Amino acid sequence: MLERFVSVVGGATLPFLLYAAAAVILAPALIEGWPRSSRWRLAGALVGTAGGIIFAALRALAIIHDRTGVTVPTLIVCVLADAALLTSVLLLARRPRWGAEGRLGAVAQVAACTALAAAFFRAVPEVVLQLAAFIEPGEEVVSSTMLLRVLGFVGAWACVAILSFLYYRAARRAPVVLTRASLAVFLTVVTAVHLLQLLRVLNGTQRIRITGTGFRLLSWAANNFEGAILLTAAAIWLVPLAVELARALGRAPAQANPARLRAVRAERRRSRRWVLASAGAFTLLVLTRTVAVAKLNEVPTLSEPEPYELAASGALIPTSLLADGHLHRFSYEATNGTQVRWIALLKNGGAYGVGLDACESCGPSGYYESDGKVICKRCDVAINPATVGFKGGCNPIPIEYTVEDGTMLIPTEVLEASAEVFA
Repeated sequence: MLERFVSVVGGATLPFLLYAAAAVILAPALIEGWPRSSRWRLAGALVGTAGGIIFAALRALAIIHDRTGVTVPTLIVCVLADAALLTSVLLLARRPRWGAEGRLGAVAQVAACTALAAAFFRAVPEVVLQLAAFIEPGEEVVSSTMLLRVLGFVGAWACVAILSFLYYRAARRAPVVLTRASLAVFLTVVTAVHLLQLLRVLNGTQRIRITGTGFRLLSWAANNFEGAILLTAAAIWLVPLAVELARALGRAPAQANPARLRAVRAERRRSRRWVLASAGAFTLLVLTRTVAVAKLNEVPTLSEPEPYELAASGALIPTSLLADGHLHRFSYEATNGTQVRWIALLKNGGAYGVGLDACESCGPSGYYESDGKVICKRCDVAINPATVGFKGGCNPIPIEYTVEDGTMLIPTEVLEASAEVFA
């Protein structure tokens, strides 16, 4: 559940914030009904979403193998549309109030619709492709684990939509000039993100060559800039909201009409609520992108090897130690000094699963137990305990053993021969 939630938030937040920014900047000062421009922006976002879903389906069905042929044109459209929208916003900033009337406003609306369609088309496929991971191999079609994954996926979309709505409502109440300036900075950041992604793809496919200082700067930006860009983009919105909160906390100016005074106070209370709700949503976003991500990326430590009796014939392990059905780890020092690790567990049906703490694909990275499954530490593949002791995939490399009179014997020659795996 948490993995699905974090992934959707990371992929969908920036397009939703772009949608909210366009709604704030390009909405008329006095909104009556549902403006035509708002309908067009919604249509642009929906078209991009639908295109992203179709693209994801074609990729999942292996109909499209080369993503570059779609990714590069889409990123070019993103950069051009973002730049056009930013330019229009800067020119519209000379107008004394909100609104996008006239020819320049029409250009801004077209740029916004195009930017939204391209942004959602870019974000949706990677998120939608997670649907294939709702049911792990060997799991039932309907299970509590699958339902939790669905809940995390759907809940993340809802949270991102609520965040953008709260930002929109709060920003509409903030000082106009400061809000316009802050959102211009936000659009600059969005344009820089898409430009950086385009340069990385073009350089990776060798359509352009970036070397020397330029390549180092590109690598630095990819490793440092993109990781914090989402929180930076969301935090830019808080600048005018903080000013609005300070104003709303102050004393309402005296009014000759008591009814007018009550109206002003009520308006300030509403402003405080929207701003505080936005701050709460931003806090949740920060926790999702820091604490939750750190939790998901947390690398489990392997348990310490357990003691056993070492005889001339090999390692002797009492089967009673394995009766709990959990994974047990052991270690043997070969004659060349190499530590040879192996795992053993009691499977359903009374059989034993014994193998090296390594696999042919990932090497001696080791395994750990989680939620009744054996997990490869390196690639995070979940292995059914019933398959431990069989070759193939990411399964532990099986080794020979015998069981007699309640004791499992791992021959010394088997352990010595396995040293090369851990060398």
